[in-house]
Amino acid sequence: MGKTKLFAVFGNPILHSKSPQLFNTVFSELEIDAYYTRIRPQSVIDIIDIIRHLPLTGANITAPFKEELIPFLDELSSEVKMIGAVNTVININGKLRGYNTDHKGVIESLNQENIRLIETKCLVIGGGGAARAAVYGLLKQGADVTICNRTLSKAQRIAADFGCDIMAWDTYDIDQCFNVVVSTLSPDVIPPFIKSLNSKFLLDASYKQSVVYQMANRMGIKVISGERWLLHQAAEAYRLFFDEVIPVSLMEKGLHKGLDKNEVKTVGFDINSSFQGLDIQPDLMVSSKGMDNMQIKGIIDEEIAKAFSY
Repeated sequence: MGKTKLFAVFGNPILHSKSPQLFNTVFSELEIDAYYTRIRPQSVIDIIDIIRHLPLTGANITAPFKEELIPFLDELSSEVKMIGAVNTVININGKLRGYNTDHKGVIESLNQENIRLIETKCLVIGGGGAARAAVYGLLKQGADVTICNRTLSKAQRIAADFGCDIMAWDTYDIDQCFNVVVSTLSPDVIPPFIKSLNSKFLLDASYKQSVVYQMANRMGIKVISGERWLLHQAAEAYRLFFDEVIPVSLMEKGLHKGLDKNEVKTVGFDINSSFQGLDIQPDLMVSSKGMDNMQIKGIIDEEIAKAFSY
């Protein structure tokens, strides 16, 4: 690929990610010599090795690696240290610096709805890296934040780290009114209190229409799709990659570009072997060190099955 800059998003599963459509649309529109793909790694160590070996100019990180990757990076931004999760990595001559742009995704999605966040009562549901990013971003805007998670210990840890309130998963106070609810739950999880929610807005981290999304919509709550979160965190990642702010509307064009199940381009690759597969601009790269062809095919089939069930 010559001097083409290479970027990727790492996750498991990963083929469903829309990040390549967002970035590649911008590269095409602005005639930037760069390509963005998806990579299914074997481990966090594998991610580090791949970024340095290919090499990647920058990368985005999604589940389940956002928290696990932190100890293996060379430098961490202040928000990563506070949030405890990383979703963006920049490679500067082999030195890897981690950032978190998820909090920007939350705040900019809400700003688009002209929501005044200072002193606004907000409920964040979940206990992982996305929830921590949401709490961090909302508190920075002066919001009054409450955290709720099925696993109480995770909610308690977030409350202790950020100084926010806790709401019990099983004993929702129907008299509570939150102007904004941010759900970071898996698409099929249903909080026991969902039908009692008294809120004007709900931001859903999932860009598949989750059960929470559907129920809130039927209840007359204004639902903000996870696609908005994805878009705004990606725009911030782009700024970090290129030190340049782009119009979000330019990147937004990629949201509507999907993959064709019958034309997905995939490659298996081993960083310890000679590899030329980038010439085909793959939609999915599978780290195949120590695997035979049947194992690689199994992972690719699994990724395709999951991606096209979204």
